[in-house]
Amino acid sequence: MNGQPMLLLTIISEAVLESTLIDEIMAMGAKGYTISEARGRGTHGIRSGKWSASGNIRIEVVGDSDLCRHIVDNLQKYERDYGLLIFTSQVELLN
Repeated sequence: MNGQPMLLLTIISEAVLESTLIDEIMAMGAKGYTISEARGRGTHGIRSGKWSASGNIRIEVVGDSDLCRHIVDNLQKYERDYGLLIFTSQVELLN
Protein backbone atom coordinates (compact mmCIF):
# COMPACT_ATOMS: atom_id res chain seq x y z
CA MET A 1 0.00 0.00 0.00
CA ASN A 2 1.14 3.52 -0.65
CA GLY A 3 0.62 5.26 2.65
CA GLN A 4 1.53 8.71 3.78
CA PRO A 5 4.62 8.85 6.07
CA MET A 6 3.86 10.47 9.41
CA LEU A 7 5.13 10.46 12.99
CA LEU A 8 3.50 8.81 15.96
CA LEU A 9 4.11 11.04 18.96
CA THR A 10 3.87 9.11 22.23
CA ILE A 11 3.64 10.85 25.59
CA ILE A 12 3.81 8.89 28.84
CA SER A 13 2.65 11.10 31.67
CA GLU A 14 1.12 11.18 35.10
CA ALA A 15 -2.66 10.89 34.73
CA VAL A 16 -3.20 14.10 36.68
CA LEU A 17 -2.02 16.00 33.57
CA GLU A 18 -4.52 14.36 31.19
CA SER A 19 -6.92 17.25 30.62
CA THR A 20 -4.13 19.85 30.54
CA LEU A 21 -2.09 17.93 27.98
CA ILE A 22 -5.10 17.16 25.80
CA ASP A 23 -6.20 20.81 25.80
CA GLU A 24 -2.70 21.92 24.77
CA ILE A 25 -2.24 19.20 22.14
CA MET A 26 -5.54 20.02 20.47
CA ALA A 27 -4.86 23.78 20.64
CA MET A 28 -1.55 23.19 18.83
CA GLY A 29 -3.35 21.66 15.85
CA ALA A 30 -3.62 17.92 16.48
CA LYS A 31 -6.63 16.36 14.73
CA GLY A 32 -7.11 13.74 17.45
CA TYR A 33 -5.45 11.54 20.04
CA THR A 34 -5.65 8.17 21.76
CA ILE A 35 -5.27 7.69 25.51
CA SER A 36 -4.58 4.42 27.29
CA GLU A 37 -3.50 3.35 30.74
CA ALA A 38 0.25 2.90 31.21
CA ARG A 39 2.25 1.22 33.93
CA GLY A 40 5.86 0.24 34.39
CA ARG A 41 9.11 1.21 36.01
CA GLY A 42 11.49 4.03 35.17
CA THR A 43 13.46 6.87 36.69
CA HIS A 44 10.41 7.97 38.67
CA GLY A 45 10.00 4.50 40.22
CA ILE A 46 7.29 1.89 39.75
CA ARG A 47 3.93 3.19 38.57
CA SER A 48 0.97 1.03 39.51
CA GLY A 49 -1.11 1.99 36.49
CA LYS A 50 -4.32 2.34 38.47
CA TRP A 51 -6.64 4.52 36.41
CA SER A 52 -6.58 7.47 38.78
CA ALA A 53 -4.68 10.66 39.36
CA SER A 54 -1.79 8.57 40.73
CA GLY A 55 -1.48 6.38 37.62
CA ASN A 56 0.13 6.96 34.25
CA ILE A 57 -1.40 7.51 30.84
CA ARG A 58 -0.08 7.06 27.32
CA ILE A 59 -1.20 9.67 24.81
CA GLU A 60 -0.64 9.02 21.12
CA VAL A 61 -0.94 11.59 18.34
CA VAL A 62 -0.26 11.06 14.63
CA GLY A 63 1.03 14.10 12.77
CA ASP A 64 3.71 15.54 10.57
CA SER A 65 7.14 16.40 11.93
CA ASP A 66 6.32 20.11 12.36
CA LEU A 67 3.25 19.38 14.49
CA CYS A 68 5.06 16.80 16.60
CA ARG A 69 8.05 19.11 17.18
CA HIS A 70 5.70 21.94 18.16
CA ILE A 71 3.93 19.72 20.69
CA VAL A 72 7.19 18.39 22.15
CA ASP A 73 8.67 21.88 22.50
CA ASN A 74 5.56 23.10 24.34
CA LEU A 75 5.10 20.11 26.66
CA GLN A 76 8.69 19.91 27.90
CA LYS A 77 7.85 22.52 30.54
CA TYR A 78 6.11 19.76 32.52
CA GLU A 79 9.26 17.61 32.82
CA ARG A 80 10.50 19.66 35.75
CA ASP A 81 7.57 18.81 38.03
CA TYR A 82 6.01 15.62 36.58
CA GLY A 83 7.04 12.25 35.24
CA LEU A 84 6.99 12.73 31.47
CA LEU A 85 8.48 10.70 28.63
CA ILE A 86 8.03 11.82 25.02
CA PHE A 87 9.19 10.03 21.88
CA THR A 88 8.31 9.66 18.20
CA SER A 89 8.23 6.76 15.78
CA GLN A 90 7.89 6.83 12.03
CA VAL A 91 4.57 5.40 10.86
CA GLU A 92 2.79 5.01 7.57
CA LEU A 93 -0.78 6.29 7.51
CA LEU A 94 -2.81 3.77 5.52
CA ASN A 95 -6.26 5.36 5.60
